[in-house]
Amino acid sequence: MFKDSVWYPNTPRNAAIVVMLVGMVVLHHSSVIGLMDAGLLFGWLPVQLAFDLAYTVLAVILLYWVYTVAPKGEERDDVSTPNDNPMDPNQ
Repeated sequence: MFKDSVWYPNTPRNAAIVVMLVGMVVLHHSSVIGLMDAGLLFGWLPVQLAFDLAYTVLAVILLYWVYTVAPKGEERDDVSTPNDNPMDPNQ
């Protein structure tokens, strides 16, 4: 089951997703990188804010990519719940 998922790096595309996700986890700790007191970008934009904006855009791209490459689930109409049993005399 795990080997058929997006998170198992059995193809270059899936490996790229895993590497990008690990990179996002590392980049999430921006205080380790030292951006908290980095100054201004373009003279008016704090570097930490620019980093956070870029990080958010990268996260949205990663989520969309995973959404598009994830296998689609099966659509089944024959699944019945316990309340949908037509042979139940208690209904």
